[in-house]
Order: sequence, then C-alpha cells, then structure tokens
Amino acid sequence: MKKIISSLFFLIVFYTGVYSQNAQVEFSKEKDRPVVHVTIGGKPFTDFFFPDTIAKPVLFPIKAPNGTNITRGFPVNTKPGEPTDHPHHLGLWMNYENVNGLDFWNNSYAIPADKKHLYGTIKFERFTEVKNGPVGRMVYKANWVDHAGKKHLVEETGYEIKEMNGVWVIDRFTTLTAAIPVSFKDAKDGFIGLRVARELQLPTLEKKKYVDAFGIETFVEAIADKAANGNYINSNGVTGENVWSKKASWCKLYGKLNNDSISIVMIDHSKNIGYPTNWHARGYGLFAANPLGDKIFTNGKAERNLELQPNQSVTFRYRILIASGSISLSKNAIENFQRDFESQHEQLLYVGSYTAKGNKGINVFSLDPKTGQLSFVRDYPNPNASYMVMTPDRKFLYVLAEEDKKGAVTAYTVNKITGELTKINTEKTIGEGPCYISYNPVSKTVYTANYGTGSVSVFKTDKDGSLLPIAQHLVYKGSSVNKVRQTSSHAHSAVISPDKKSLFVVDLGTDCIYQHAIGNDGLINTKPVVTNVDNGNGPRHLVLSNGGVYAYAVNEMAGSVDAFQVTASGLKKIQTVVIDTVQTKEDHGSGAIRLSPDGKWLLASNRVTSNQVVVNKVLNDGRLQKMDHVEVTKKPRFFSFDPTGKFVFVCGQDGNQVQVFSFDSNTGKMKSLQRDIDLISPVAIEFLY
Repeated sequence: MKKIISSLFFLIVFYTGVYSQNAQVEFSKEKDRPVVHVTIGGKPFTDFFFPDTIAKPVLFPIKAPNGTNITRGFPVNTKPGEPTDHPHHLGLWMNYENVNGLDFWNNSYAIPADKKHLYGTIKFERFTEVKNGPVGRMVYKANWVDHAGKKHLVEETGYEIKEMNGVWVIDRFTTLTAAIPVSFKDAKDGFIGLRVARELQLPTLEKKKYVDAFGIETFVEAIADKAANGNYINSNGVTGENVWSKKASWCKLYGKLNNDSISIVMIDHSKNIGYPTNWHARGYGLFAANPLGDKIFTNGKAERNLELQPNQSVTFRYRILIASGSISLSKNAIENFQRDFESQHEQLLYVGSYTAKGNKGINVFSLDPKTGQLSFVRDYPNPNASYMVMTPDRKFLYVLAEEDKKGAVTAYTVNKITGELTKINTEKTIGEGPCYISYNPVSKTVYTANYGTGSVSVFKTDKDGSLLPIAQHLVYKGSSVNKVRQTSSHAHSAVISPDKKSLFVVDLGTDCIYQHAIGNDGLINTKPVVTNVDNGNGPRHLVLSNGGVYAYAVNEMAGSVDAFQVTASGLKKIQTVVIDTVQTKEDHGSGAIRLSPDGKWLLASNRVTSNQVVVNKVLNDGRLQKMDHVEVTKKPRFFSFDPTGKFVFVCGQDGNQVQVFSFDSNTGKMKSLQRDIDLISPVAIEFLY
C-alpha cells in the first residue's frame, strides 16, 4: 500500500441568512524566515510559524477581530508580567505526549540534552497548497520524528481560515499516517492546544506544580490581580475549572481584554475519535482538547490506546472561533457554527472482517468524498463480520457472525451524526455459516443466507430495531455435479427485488436460483420458482437492475456472469459472459458482483485463479459488453461503489487491505488512487451517508 497524499478540504455548505463572508484571506510568506503571515480583510490575524527550534509548527501570535492579541507571547515574544511556565505552550498547535513512548507535547528548548532522546519533534516539510480568497486555504506536510531523525508519522494538515459574520474562524484538518507501527498510549497531555494571554486566565490564589511524562516539574504561579478574568463554559453548561476532564462537543473561554469581550471557542467534530472529546482546559491559560486521554480524565475507569499499522491513517478535525465585541459569543451562535462545521459532510464506511487473525470485526473509516481518502475512526468487536446491511433510514445496522458450526446476526443502532454503533441484541441464525444478509424496509424483515446448511433464516424486527426470535427457517435440498463442493445445498445470497415482493436465493450447491414471493408479513413462500443454471457453475451472488427487469448472477466455480431477464415464470437467461479467462478445470473462485449506482456498469471480481475486478458495460437490452480486467489486491472477496459511483473500494481478504479506485462513469475506467489502507481480512463494506 502506498502513502496517502491528499487535499483535506471539504465543500462548505452555508446556512442561508445565517452567515456572510466577504473578507479576503491572504497568505504571505517571508522570503528568508519560516513564517507565513495571514490577514483577513487586510487586518493581521496570525502567523504560521514553523522553525525547527520550537519542535512543532504553530499558529502564533493570534489576534481577535478587534486587533487584540489573544495568545501568550512567551517564549518567543515575552510581555511584561506574563507567566513563563510551560515553554512548550506556544500559540495554537497539535501533538501528543506518548507516541511510541516519545513525548512530542512537552518538547522545547528547556529539555536537558541528556533527556532529549525521550522527546519527539514535528518537522515541517513543505506546502502542498496555499490559496487566497474568502476562504483561505493552506495545506502542509510534516514528519513526526524521534531524536535520531527516524520518521514515525507523516502529517498532512489543512487550514481553512475565514471570517463569518464578524467572527474569525480556523478549521484545522489533520491526517496522521503511520510510517512504522505507531502506538498512541493513553496520556494526559494532548491533543490540540492553545495558550492564551494572561488576561484570559482564570484567577487563582494557589501556586501549582505540574509534572511531565518524564518527571520534569513546572510551577505555575498564583494570579490574583484584576488582569486575569477568564472563565470556561462547555456545551453541557459546566463552567470554570470544572470543565477539565469533562466530555463536551465544544468549550468556550471568555473574558475581558482591553475593554472588549473576547470569546474563544473550540468545537470538536463528530467524526473524531472519542467524540465528544475530553477537555484538557486549565485555569492558567492552557486550552486543549484531548480525545485520547481517557484514563487520566476518568480516574482509571476507561482507557483509550490508538494503534496504527504502517500506512494506516487517522484524521482529526477541529474548528476554532475567535470573536470580540461588547458581549460574549452566545450558545445559540456557537451551535450555529457547530452545525455549519458538521455540514462539511464526510461519509462513513463500515468494513467487516474475519477475526481469526486479531481484527475486532467492524472497522469504521471516514471517507473524504472529494479524494477517496479513508481515515480510521473506531472499531467494534463482532466475530467474523462477513456481511452487513444498513437500513435505508440509517437507523440500524445488521451484521452477521459467520462461523462454521454456528452463526448469528447482531442488531445495532446507528448514531446518524457520529456513526457510532450501539448493540441492541443478537439472534442465532440456526443455519450454519451465514454469509449474506438483506433487509426489507416494507416488512422490516431481515433475511440471511446460510452457506453451511443451505438454508434461509427470516427474522422480524421490533420498533427499536431489535431482532425478534427467528420467524422462519427454510432448508434447501439437492446437489450437483461437483463431487467436492456440490454434494449438498449451499445458499450463498438472499437478494430482495427492487419492488420488495420477491427474495432471490442463489444456491452454489445445487446450481439453482430460487425466487420466493414475499408476503406482507415478510415471510417467504416455501414453494419458489426455480431457475437452473449450467451444471457446475456454482452461482454465488446476484444483483438486479434498478427497475428489476434484469438480473445478473456471478458463477463462482465457472468464472462467469449470467445475465437474465426477470419474468413472472422465473429468470430467462439472455447471455453468459466469461469474466475469468484463466484456463483451468479447477474452481475460478469468482466473488462479488455489483452494479454502479447509475446502472450503466456491472463489475465482478475473480479471487482464486486471478485477482481482478472485471468491468462490463450494461447495454440497452440488458446484455453485457466486457470492457476491462483490473488487477487488484489478493483475493478480492468483496468490493463496493460508494453511493455517488465516484469510487470503488476493494476488500482483499488475503491481501489484508482495502484498495481505493476512482471510477469514471463515462468510460468505465478504474484507476488506483494510491490511498489503500492496511486491514486484516476485510470482506464486507457498508456506507452511512
């Protein structure tokens, strides 16, 4: 898998009448210094400051719209009377205390030489995009390295800077890609941080001591004069220093500075790990969000350790608001900004996997709909999650557990905003080796095809999405010509027709496709219409055209696709297309079959004698014209289009990766985007969009 390089910006969708944007954002780099000046409407806003001497790139200083400096000057430009604790707190930055045992957060000039090997540095590499406009855009690459210069993480950060109704806004999108195996060990100090001016500190009468991960002590002096007048409030109404360790979707720091009210708001994004985040917000002026530090914030009741394999990525998204005026920014205004931030929509991709090699089962990734980039969000335990289906209203996800001598299906509720799954219940399929699941939204019924015992299980569901005990279990009888694989029935898929009136069960063991009428209650007629395919074909999966006029079945053993016209008396074959051209008497092992969202293209995979996705054009009469064989990862058991048809994602069961391809709906061309992700035994994909 190759390294991920992408633009990190999303389409901004503004609420009509809520926001206005007119001010031009401009970036201006100094010729001989590592500084980029940022102005909004001609007024200085901030500098992107990236010398190696401060151990990470930062935005410093940062000004409010009234020109007031909201950041502490120390250690770069110390102001009289301001505190000089924590020299690593400078401007706005992002790093972490424990990455492969290295402390990136606390590194600064103050670390003794004999301790430097314990700390990491983020080294700026280059800009990949700088664009002026009403929304200023700047993207850079950097490397997280140890003291010897070894690269642990590749960072790509994008800033979008703008003015929205007089409020200055920073949107930061950071993707971290592992160069080697990387462990983010649960720790206190992280992740995105801002050190504010003395006036925005909370008054305190106590001198306090803080200790970093390697025992270095820092003292913060008491501030009891009138200069310090700041206060915190979070999205749940918690105030003052009590916001520290609490989870909330946003947090505001506010106070008076030069007779104006100043508001600084950090907004977490629902697609971030750990949402809503823990707040590492201190009264002495450190304003930070740390989604990875559960242990310290819960007194050991929870722990969050993030592991990334080489080339695996994770993305973090934050919005920072800076406002000045006669009053503090209101909760209603903040929530409007929050909704706007969330409207920069990313899709979520659920990937099911076999779990024998240690994968938890369900891995969730965010999908950048512009670039096809996938970033890890979270995972859930579900044994051998070989197939899954999302309900059309996106409220529930049903996931199989495919096991040889037993099987089950689990119901989850889906949080439409965050994509988080909450388990409802699990029911046994009775049939062994369940390998396909479908959902009928009319009768709210779940169907599973069970390969091991050649059967179909039917489950009704309750209003809360829970699975009711099995309502129907139909076992097929028969065999076919292959004395190894076709000695008994092997139901391999159960597909609902577009009109929701028929269930098509494809049986590899008997070379039959069974068409069952579906009753109003979701149960199926036990006397199906039977279509026989050629002996030894071993049909596996089936798809139907959007109107249900044509059906296409991939034959696993024969390496071919049969095209059918759907009639009242069954399926009438109109064509057979060979998709695996390798000459062999053995099983070809063809796998998945999918129609593009526009219905113009049919793709099928080969996964034993070759590793390919075969592209076929769908002609007006329903026949197929084979266009291309695309080489893909090893054993592509499953693949899927995204809902727009712009991308194809291929699950390599033995390649241990998910490949990302662009797809041209005009030509049918698939092109690797070099954004593949490593994942153990991926075999199924479902979208939340």
